[in-house]
Amino acid sequence: MGGVVGSPYVWSTWGHLLHSIRTGENAFQSLNGKDIWNYRAERPEESAVFDRAMTEFSRGGAEAVIGAYDFSAFHHVVDVGGGRGLMLAAILTAHPRMQGALFDQPGVIAGAEAVLEAHGVVDRCRMVSGSFFESVPEGGDAYVMRVVIHDWDDDEAIAILKACRRAMRETAKLVLIERIIAPANEVPATKFMDLHMLALPVGGSGPATSSLTCLPNLASS
Repeated sequence: MGGVVGSPYVWSTWGHLLHSIRTGENAFQSLNGKDIWNYRAERPEESAVFDRAMTEFSRGGAEAVIGAYDFSAFHHVVDVGGGRGLMLAAILTAHPRMQGALFDQPGVIAGAEAVLEAHGVVDRCRMVSGSFFESVPEGGDAYVMRVVIHDWDDDEAIAILKACRRAMRETAKLVLIERIIAPANEVPATKFMDLHMLALPVGGSGPATSSLTCLPNLASS
């Protein structure tokens, strides 16, 4: 993550954090006239740094996720916004009979095959590109989103979740994996991320508890 946080466009935004604190508005968009996703899309080198950082971030947490949640009942896992596929590769490696689908933007998916092949699971995983605001792959009995929902404001998060709901079978499960701020604020890293998300993303809430429990209910209504 150091390559991302140390980028000039990130630390210059932190210099305007007070704007976000005072107004609740996105400091990055105020400075640049566009959201961070469009900014990176226009700068492939910055987008590549971000994609690599997310892959490394997934590497550190994949084993913890697999240890904390039992995926063994599922036959087909769809990883929505799964980046280059490290999280899904770890799940498929742990469950040799499982099939998977990796879904993300075209530019991200382009770098996924090498990751899946390196883990020996490329033959059990299809790669699909598109926008999760519109639709996601059908046919899964589990839909996984790791550190995705916190990037978006409530309306956008609900749109993503509704797209998942339309694709899901009645018995399918939605697995949201997010950092949260514990009630007593024990973990400083989550508080740092909360401020980071206030200043930079499209409008996400950052690490939280209440929004993550309410949003799936709103999306199913």
